[in-house]
Amino acid sequence: MNYFVLSAANPAAIHLLSEIQSKSSPPTLQSGEETIGYRISIPSHSSHQDEVCFKWRIGAGPSPAIAKMGDIFVPEILLCPQDASQTPSSKAVRAYIKHIYAVIFLHPQSGALVLRSRSTKPIIYEQGDMNDQDVEICGGPDSKAKSCVLRRRKNYLQFGPYRFLLEYTVSHQDRGRFSKTIDRSLHHRHHKLFSFIPSTDPETLWNVWLHRKIPNSSSLQSGVHIYTGQPVAVKTLHNKIRGRRYMIDQIKLASRYRDKPDNGILGIIDVWCEHWISPPCVLKPSSAVTHCRNTYFSMPLAEQNFLHKRWRKLDTNTHLKYLYHTLCGLAELHGRGIVHGNIQPQALLVCEQRAFISLSMQRSETYDASIWVAPEVWLDKYRELDETKLDIWGLAISWLFTCLRPPPDLAVSRHSYKHLQTTLKSRKDKGRIPEPLYDLLQEMLAWDPCNRPSAIEALNHKAWLPVLPRIARRAKGSRTRKALQAVQ
Repeated sequence: MNYFVLSAANPAAIHLLSEIQSKSSPPTLQSGEETIGYRISIPSHSSHQDEVCFKWRIGAGPSPAIAKMGDIFVPEILLCPQDASQTPSSKAVRAYIKHIYAVIFLHPQSGALVLRSRSTKPIIYEQGDMNDQDVEICGGPDSKAKSCVLRRRKNYLQFGPYRFLLEYTVSHQDRGRFSKTIDRSLHHRHHKLFSFIPSTDPETLWNVWLHRKIPNSSSLQSGVHIYTGQPVAVKTLHNKIRGRRYMIDQIKLASRYRDKPDNGILGIIDVWCEHWISPPCVLKPSSAVTHCRNTYFSMPLAEQNFLHKRWRKLDTNTHLKYLYHTLCGLAELHGRGIVHGNIQPQALLVCEQRAFISLSMQRSETYDASIWVAPEVWLDKYRELDETKLDIWGLAISWLFTCLRPPPDLAVSRHSYKHLQTTLKSRKDKGRIPEPLYDLLQEMLAWDPCNRPSAIEALNHKAWLPVLPRIARRAKGSRTRKALQAVQ
């Protein structure tokens, strides 16, 4: 199936590709009366579907001197004639374009086509940056952008004096087969949220190429980071004076965990506002908020949450590992003197073979009737609540959704609590819940909050022994290590 064409778009590039065709005749380099370029296709069926099948290197190829030493690898998109000896023409090309100059590849998670530089010489991607500005892609250590997603139907690229056009050529009738082929190659369960072929007018919000709305959410949209190709979710927050302080604190907190997955809290990648400003207006003096209605932030796109994940396909230890990750996240919060306040299955996310707690950016002033709200909330309205123990209850109930389906809109009473305990015991007796985990759940779901463990105490429970060696190998956070050492 045809995928894209990289064709010459100025006289210098036309002359270069014509010379390559006459001297080297690469099979994918084709010309017509008015165009010349590399026509790239992908197999419609393959027994080995991975990202290696979808990578095309761009470069001048080995110089005559290097070729004599045995390195005869020629990139898939050759940009220099392969002469037996150096010529003025090839010398001029190699002054700018090295053996391997760049690589175009299919991102293994989002399916986006990404151009990555392998040189300190810049590549100009016209209108590829935010606000449709040109972006300079460079492999140097101080470069702002080492790669960029080719998100337009027609993408103009400048390699020094040579200008090229990369244009998607998947035909309308091949789109179904094309999407199925890409689907099989991706390492991400949310690939159906992405469009593999750009529209005629792609929508960009800050540094995210927006795709489709995320099901069951009015404020979340899937997207692709325009520099890396990483799949992300973009959330819209409505700025309000009431609750502003809480939202600011949560944004700042989540931003701390951008590159700290071992802490069990889903971090924010970027945050901005409708004025395309980062940091956003909401983080400035209150007078600015009245003129700014919306704040946006991006975060890694989760594959699933605890409410919708297919847990029966997981082995017991992987299941335990995910529960442990979320408990580490809660211990991290409580260790900082912070309560979550709204733990439910939808707030526990699975991403990149790890589980995370997602922070709630806008705090509710009241409690809705639901099973993840601890019973003491309803029984004594004048009682001072220990909010850390409310979090413990909410986390344990959210875990239950991985093995059973309690009614979510039920306010817990003595009668429903007894029924819950009976159901849990039945699952344990049938082998659906390991006995040590059952014991921990009993503690975390104690009727009296005083009898519930703290997050750190729960981390020290023997329920985690089957997965501790694997977790210990990856643990980097100090709180996680201390908890592991305490159990062991």
